[in-house]
Amino acid sequence: MRHLTQSLKHRLYHNRFGLFTFGCLSLITAAVLATSVNIPDLIPPINQSGAVTVNAQLSQTKVAQGEQSTLYLDVKLKAPRLETAQAEQRASDIIVILDRSGSMGGENKMTYAKAAIRDLLSRLNQQDRFALVSFSNHAIVHAPLAYVDASRREQLLSTLNNIQVGGGTNIGDGLTRTVQLLLTNEQNRASKVILLSDGQVNEGITDLAGLSHIVAKITQQESVLSSIGMGLDFNETLMSSLADYGMGSYAYLENLAGLGDLFAQSLNATRNIYAANSHLSIQLADGVTLIDAGGYPMSKSKDNTYTIKTGQLLNNRSKQFVMTFQVNAAETGAYSLGAMQLTYQAQGEHKQSIAAEKLNLAVVAAQHRKDAVASIDKAVYKRSWLKNNLGRMQKQLSTYVRDGNKAKADQVMTEYRQKLAKAEEAAAMPIMSNEVGAELQEMEDSIAESFRGNTVEKEKKRKRAAKSLQMNSVQSQRAIQ
Repeated sequence: MRHLTQSLKHRLYHNRFGLFTFGCLSLITAAVLATSVNIPDLIPPINQSGAVTVNAQLSQTKVAQGEQSTLYLDVKLKAPRLETAQAEQRASDIIVILDRSGSMGGENKMTYAKAAIRDLLSRLNQQDRFALVSFSNHAIVHAPLAYVDASRREQLLSTLNNIQVGGGTNIGDGLTRTVQLLLTNEQNRASKVILLSDGQVNEGITDLAGLSHIVAKITQQESVLSSIGMGLDFNETLMSSLADYGMGSYAYLENLAGLGDLFAQSLNATRNIYAANSHLSIQLADGVTLIDAGGYPMSKSKDNTYTIKTGQLLNNRSKQFVMTFQVNAAETGAYSLGAMQLTYQAQGEHKQSIAAEKLNLAVVAAQHRKDAVASIDKAVYKRSWLKNNLGRMQKQLSTYVRDGNKAKADQVMTEYRQKLAKAEEAAAMPIMSNEVGAELQEMEDSIAESFRGNTVEKEKKRKRAAKSLQMNSVQSQRAIQ
């Protein structure tokens, strides 16, 4: 259980506030307690040959009439095993978008970045294509997508060596040039864009909405965008959000010696992509609101349909997260949250996995509230609080730590403890064990430490802590197995 604050004690690659960037969270699945109403509480796997399966389990199967109830839905998406050639032989298109702004000249950042790209080039074969884009005040396409034979590799290495640093940070122009390159993308080729930056966006389009609009064009080309933040001065919220909108993964490194390993892992994931992008859509009944979906980007249409960007799906791997709903049911009897389906793009085709059953509940009279409490699946409920809700809290905490607002950071931690206590009372079950309490206390102590020292020390520690907390929030809310 001592994983709640693990990365606040060890920085990535031996730094203080670390995290295991590509580590997986192990979740336990339990059956919902039997109830007197015969309604399904589990969405059966989609029985389609070669399709992605969707499993979902509610935290409880009954709610009390007239009460605003918070329900959790544990969702698991599982991609089938690829029937194509072995993953290591699968042809891939890789585009690196490299920050060459002035700040990349410090702390050997560009030196490490170039070394990682060289290592990546050594791993590509003649069936792979590679392109290189860099940006400062504006973007330059140093090399369009082309096959990587021996001669091409030497040209790329020479081009890479000649890139110089200087200027501002215009990620938007780098993304726009990449969209143009992807117009030549071929179907049935795994495609990955890797965005590498160390600074704050200060040129061109600077807001998330505008940048995510460009990133959406990348995913429309059946490509995936992943991002890597370098050092401590980049905007971790922006970089991680771009990875979410790009359907890929996010990582950060303070110790840049591990950058080559991240590139190698990214290439391996690219060769194992089953679906380049996916999204869940769920049309909710009146009185039902979707609050959060594992931190994934989501949008709402007028008919109360929510769309959640669930990202790339890897060969024979699963992705698990929790959806949080608020329900206010006015009448007793059978009640449906709504219907859910998954849409994804695989091997150049759009496919769907449609849930065979709706998410059904029973609404009991207020005086029978104990029946609603008895229907709670303790494993799902507890996991939702100690994983999903913990992650949501860490995301809030990250913002206040980065901004230097200790009072707000302390308040967030206090409120989480209070909400845990109320959740225990409402569900008539223990959640806060001595071990969990000790872990939360250790997190509080680590945060307090980030506000100690002189001005320079505090700023550096807060940046480090904020990035660890933000990354931990992603790892707490999502599991890839």
